[in-house]
Amino acid sequence: MRKNVLGDGCFMFLLVMGAIALIARAIGVAIIAVLVVVLSIIALVVTYKILQAIYHVFNPKAKAAYLDNKAKLAEESRRQQEQEKAEAEARKTREEADKLRMALEHQRHRDGDKQDTPYTYQIGKHGNESLAIRYGIANQEKKVREYWYYAKGGERKRNPDTDTIYYEPATTIRLQKTGRVGDNLYDVRLTDFRNRKAKAVIEVGTEYVKTFYPLEDRWFERHADLETTLKGNGSFTLKELATFHVQKVVGA
Repeated sequence: MRKNVLGDGCFMFLLVMGAIALIARAIGVAIIAVLVVVLSIIALVVTYKILQAIYHVFNPKAKAAYLDNKAKLAEESRRQQEQEKAEAEARKTREEADKLRMALEHQRHRDGDKQDTPYTYQIGKHGNESLAIRYGIANQEKKVREYWYYAKGGERKRNPDTDTIYYEPATTIRLQKTGRVGDNLYDVRLTDFRNRKAKAVIEVGTEYVKTFYPLEDRWFERHADLETTLKGNGSFTLKELATFHVQKVVGA
């Protein structure tokens, strides 16, 4: 039995060595084939150059024509590269000019005392609260809280019918300036609120509506209690602030 084990081991060793030898031979043949191809290409190129040189020695006109054609091709290539470079630079210059023109148009539209079309400004908590208290307008944006559940098999699915709709204070407001009435103070129309008239404080050079002033200065005297109670009171939503305005001012 021990002899059989030794015999099987020798057989497996010889089989592995034979396989390695075949692989090495195949690799060697492949390397030789590649070398033959490379050397053949080099030989053809060298032979062509030698024959070309001999031909040019006995035919100087052909050599001159060859060199002249080579120089022309090089010159055409140089001119083409210069033209492509010039076109790329001109295209870049036009794009930069277009960007500058659009930026200037955007700035003129934003900072103009009177606007032909509405502009979307940013607005924060103070601006939204002043709009709600002094005009009864809740500048809110609709949000959707998606409802997802796990179906049979563990697949995650959404059911739009059970989504939750809620509202948050908007971070932007669309309005159109109709005229300047003071330092950074403008008469405006609130585009998304039936073009309601209002007075907005917008600093020149900014994208931000700081606050809204009432249409009449006597507002602060007539409704001082409303201003004192609601202004900066974080316990009310914008909708509630707007409702207080309606109840106090419109319902009075």
